[in-house]
Amino acid sequence: MAEYAAALAAFQRVTALAIEHHAALDTAARLMHAHAWVGGGATAFTADLTGHRTRLQSSLSVAMRALGDLVVRQGGPNLTIPAVTTSPTGASAPAGAFRGIDPHAMTTLVSALDHAGHTLATAGARLGSELTGHGLSAQPGHALGQVAGWSVESGRDLRRRLSRIQRSVPWGTLPAGLAAYDLFGDHAPGSGRVRRLLNQVAAGDAGAVGALLAVQEGGQDASLAARVNAWWHALPEDPRPTTLPGFGNLNGLPAAVRDQANRHWLSAEKARLTTQLEKAAVDHPEDLGAWEKIANQLRRVRLIEQELRPRPGYPGPLLLAFDLTGNGRLIISWGDPDTADITVTNVSGLTSGLDAAHGDLERARALWRQAAVTGGGTSTASITWLGYDAPQIDPGLFDPGKSVLFAAAAAKGAAALASFTDGLRASHHPSSTARAVVIGHSYGSLTSGQAATLRPGRLADDLILVGSPGVGVNHASELGLDPNHVWVGEAGGDPVTALGSFGADPGDASFGARRFPVGRNVWTSAHSSYWDRDSVSVRNMGRLINGQYDELDQPEPLSKSPQLLMPELAPEQNR
Repeated sequence: MAEYAAALAAFQRVTALAIEHHAALDTAARLMHAHAWVGGGATAFTADLTGHRTRLQSSLSVAMRALGDLVVRQGGPNLTIPAVTTSPTGASAPAGAFRGIDPHAMTTLVSALDHAGHTLATAGARLGSELTGHGLSAQPGHALGQVAGWSVESGRDLRRRLSRIQRSVPWGTLPAGLAAYDLFGDHAPGSGRVRRLLNQVAAGDAGAVGALLAVQEGGQDASLAARVNAWWHALPEDPRPTTLPGFGNLNGLPAAVRDQANRHWLSAEKARLTTQLEKAAVDHPEDLGAWEKIANQLRRVRLIEQELRPRPGYPGPLLLAFDLTGNGRLIISWGDPDTADITVTNVSGLTSGLDAAHGDLERARALWRQAAVTGGGTSTASITWLGYDAPQIDPGLFDPGKSVLFAAAAAKGAAALASFTDGLRASHHPSSTARAVVIGHSYGSLTSGQAATLRPGRLADDLILVGSPGVGVNHASELGLDPNHVWVGEAGGDPVTALGSFGADPGDASFGARRFPVGRNVWTSAHSSYWDRDSVSVRNMGRLINGQYDELDQPEPLSKSPQLLMPELAPEQNR
């Protein structure tokens, strides 16, 4: 009888303990359910938290059942085992592309984990004592102790990371990507290799920069730029690896950092190539091929230097990326994309590249000027994005991987473009009104359309397609953004728009996009006329950039003779 009474008393004490502590992790679960933390390692952390909640509650249930069975063995009645499983819910945040944290909710989460850890440690010790005192396994008590340890360590780690972020950047200007991906970054999918490469870059390994750029070029890791941004802000001020070759090409770094690093690298490349050219002229004067290759790269350095000269009336240019090899790459922004109210990324097509960059840069400047005229003080960053190997009129025309007749070059370019826009989002200072616009011209519209499908809802707020031969889909809704924000401009005499080479014709009503007036240009250079000075098309692109959808200019009435406008740029610069 005494043994039965002791077992019953132990059952009652353990039941009270279970009722008191079974919901110890529910507050943390509710906060995660309400999206206190989104992106980065949030999904993995939530799964980990759920697993520990389940272990906590199942251990308490096992302990109560063990003592209940003991009571029966001592001659007592079957006892009711209270249910100690819960399904915590909260006001779930709407789904979307947001990546970041609610700092106040995260602070509460840290406190909840810390409290749970300390109370469960005591509860686990009591539970183990109750069980072993009656000859039962102490495993449920050990399980509570392990859950307690996880809670304390998780709270400590979160507090450390939050403190580090807060020291680096005030909450009011905290980039969402930094907040998301610097929290439990080790848990982010695929983060192991990226983390190792970033650590190697921090140690001065130039090869690791190249490896990261290869991952970036693939465009598969949509979180890469945010993790680069988080890593950068967490680095000590000195030394930082900004002088490594190619470092400034990493998406996610602040634009000013990229510009500084790339200008340093450009200067170093100029010195290296000059030395090589002088040496080749003396040592191997007969090897004209090697000499010409070096001379061509040195010419490209000088071309970039010339394009980086300040222009009166325009913001200072920022060199966001360059590459002297192959067709060459060049990305320059007029205006700071990290602070601008609107970023415009201009994607060109056939024959674009480093050697023919001047016309593309003029176009970006023309759009910056036009947006500024009607923007009412809104700040704009207009970017020339020559970040892929666009098709050329050369022997590659017959290579399916390079030809304008096939989509392979656009697919590669789309991956690089998607990665670049990831970087713009990661490094931009938070703003409730900031907007992103992508403009794709000719084959560049196919590249832009393919990039939009890789980042549904995240590539741009407005996608503008001009002179498009098709974008690889049959309806605007397949591009991952509201068709009301897919805009199509087609000049009347533009032969490229009639090709329909890549999916449905974007200018056709059945495609579901919105047409915007571009004037009634009908001459043979219509495909390159969209940026003509004071043309209907350039004025309307400026309006679309500013979100002034109801203020688009209309073309001249048909009763008037079309007045040919003198193009601002020579045709050969408007490829």
